[in-house]
Amino acid sequence: MVTTAYKYNFPIILTGIFVIFIAVTVMTGWLLHLDAIQSLLPGHISMHFNSAICFILLSVALLLYVKYRNRGGHRLTGVLSLIVFLVGATTFSQKILHSDLGIDYLFFKNHNNPYYPGKMSPLTALCLAIMSISTFGISLNTNKYKTVCQFLFHFVSVVAFIVLIGYLYNVPSLYNLSYYTTMACHTAVALLLLSIAASLINPSLGITGIFTGKRMGNVMARRLFSQIVVAVLIIGYLRILSHRYHWLSADVGIAFLIVSFILVSLFLIWKKANILNKLEVNMEIAQENFRIGVESAPYALILSDETGRITQVNFQTEKLYGYTSEELIGKNIEMLIPKELHKHYRHDSESFFTSPAVVSLGIDDEVYANTKNGAWFPVEIVLTPITTQNGISVLASVTDVTSRKANEAIIKNQVKELQLKNQELEHFNYIASHDLQEPLRTVSNYIMLLEEDYPEQINDEIRMHLSTMNSAVSRMSQLVRSLLDFGRLGKNRKLSLTDCCSIITNVKADLNGLIKQTNAVITIVDDMPVLYAYETEMRQLFQNLINNAIKFTDKDTAPQINIGCKKTKGFYEFYVSDNGIGIDPKHFNDIFHIFQRLNKNEDYEGYGIGLANCRKIAEMHGGEIWVESELGKGSTFKFKILNFKA
Repeated sequence: MVTTAYKYNFPIILTGIFVIFIAVTVMTGWLLHLDAIQSLLPGHISMHFNSAICFILLSVALLLYVKYRNRGGHRLTGVLSLIVFLVGATTFSQKILHSDLGIDYLFFKNHNNPYYPGKMSPLTALCLAIMSISTFGISLNTNKYKTVCQFLFHFVSVVAFIVLIGYLYNVPSLYNLSYYTTMACHTAVALLLLSIAASLINPSLGITGIFTGKRMGNVMARRLFSQIVVAVLIIGYLRILSHRYHWLSADVGIAFLIVSFILVSLFLIWKKANILNKLEVNMEIAQENFRIGVESAPYALILSDETGRITQVNFQTEKLYGYTSEELIGKNIEMLIPKELHKHYRHDSESFFTSPAVVSLGIDDEVYANTKNGAWFPVEIVLTPITTQNGISVLASVTDVTSRKANEAIIKNQVKELQLKNQELEHFNYIASHDLQEPLRTVSNYIMLLEEDYPEQINDEIRMHLSTMNSAVSRMSQLVRSLLDFGRLGKNRKLSLTDCCSIITNVKADLNGLIKQTNAVITIVDDMPVLYAYETEMRQLFQNLINNAIKFTDKDTAPQINIGCKKTKGFYEFYVSDNGIGIDPKHFNDIFHIFQRLNKNEDYEGYGIGLANCRKIAEMHGGEIWVESELGKGSTFKFKILNFKA
């Protein structure tokens, strides 16, 4: 697998296009016999026509690899690289074998050069052959040759840089390099650009890795290199001018050059040393802060290396296990880990350093560690990877969970007791309700018997008293049933996807008789959501609120009821507003308590349990219910429902 830095694709593509532009420009000059555009520098040799073709092929090869390497582009890259290699190797072999194979004259023959008329420079041919074979190695998409190819690219970059220095300082021996045929200036530019661009395909390898890395050392290297290069170029140029124009004698010039290099190097080293010293101080501060943090942690912290050897412990570790730090440093961490976790710890350690991630031990199971004195205590251990100068270390956090285990046991017992109490209360509620209903039915039956068996002995006054008794019995029976319903509310609840609009429509259908009787108008103002809720309970909630809104309205006023909803953070907030009699603010909390009534029985029917049910249903959905109202100006009941996720 080839590790390609995709973020460098753009500069590689841009460089390839620029080199193609140079090559096409040179080829145009050859084809039109325009010497002015064949050479970058007036009076200097031009890039050979074959060289221009090779640069185009190499640039296209790199572009294909970068853009289409996952779609077969690497194969075309390999083919084009081999073509360039054949041209470069054949041309260079002419110099080695002292022969002329005629490859330089395939297109043009330049009679202006008395030594090698129209021939490619052997140095150019060698660099093109090296570039092509390195590009071919990359096209194989294997890690085996990546490093070798990277350093071959670096070799071409160095050669091209030396040639450019020769042109910059006008030193022909640098761009001839012992050959009669000179490498053209723009050939060197193209080689330098292409070799650097090709090295960016694997930016973490070789010298390129120094300049593309993000670590402080890479940043320092980039800055120092650029400053040194500028200083060397300036001092070297001054030395050449001094030699050419005899400003100084040879001995003094060399001495001046040496002193200048030493002073510049000393200045640059001084600047970088100050930066590194500041970084070292910051690192020492960070290490000290880490040490203080470990030492002041409220639980035991143990730092160990890849072999499991303990390198640092805090005071809580000494306090928890009874060992001193001297007794623990250098020992294997397994002496502090429960024996039943040793196998698990070794297994996790094998994968821990290859793919570091937080590992928890003893969280789900009860495991016990022992102190120096042999005492046992329950623990939970969390292993966290820590990157240090020596590689990945393990920071083990050991927590004594004795108190928590005791509290969990107490909570479990209390939950069991609460469940038993709830069961007993539920059973009592049912039995009490059933037993209360029976005598009420008996009283009601006797009232009916008296009226049927002794009609002649029952006068109007007695009949009125019997009717009052029967009403009281019926009311008591209804209260008992309401109490039983309140206790059972939500017992068999089931969360399901619920359409609130459909629920309100069904409630309106159930209350159709009351709605027609009172001429009530119910309007759904907002779009009702479809949410996860307890459908039966939600229906009861809307029914109670709508029924109350109709019931608690003046008899000569037609009820106007608006229902809406808006989505808030994590909740749906509903409201049911009316134009009823309103509520005094001092009673806002009382009305949601069971059997709390604000009005006389003869004025408005009810048993004071509807709003208590609404409160219980809202809380059942993780929300709440409240009211906003003024006497004589209607009421708005609002409730929140938790936005349950499926």
